[in-house]
Amino acid sequence: MLEHVKMSLLADYYGGLLTEHQLKIVRGYYDEDLSLNELAEETGVTRQAVYDILRRAGDKLKDYEAKLGLVSKITCLISRIETVMVSTDTKTAQTLREILDEVKEI
Repeated sequence: MLEHVKMSLLADYYGGLLTEHQLKIVRGYYDEDLSLNELAEETGVTRQAVYDILRRAGDKLKDYEAKLGLVSKITCLISRIETVMVSTDTKTAQTLREILDEVKEI
């Protein structure tokens, strides 16, 4: 998985555990593709501070995933549901699709 996509996904699941300032910088960098300089100007800190915040917040997000494993578990579950959907009848596939939509909302 690409690092940007992985970090964005981790922020989706664990972003609430970061400070508001950390989350703003993580979202800006990974979701909005802002540069370190742009984030520094926007948040009123130095480029080095933005870099440090990104590194520390990224380490926290990776640590949460290593301990809790929500992203990998849900990704695996989605994959399994999609596999079963292909080989089932229409009514069952529709039920699985509804379940899959609920899982993706988590």
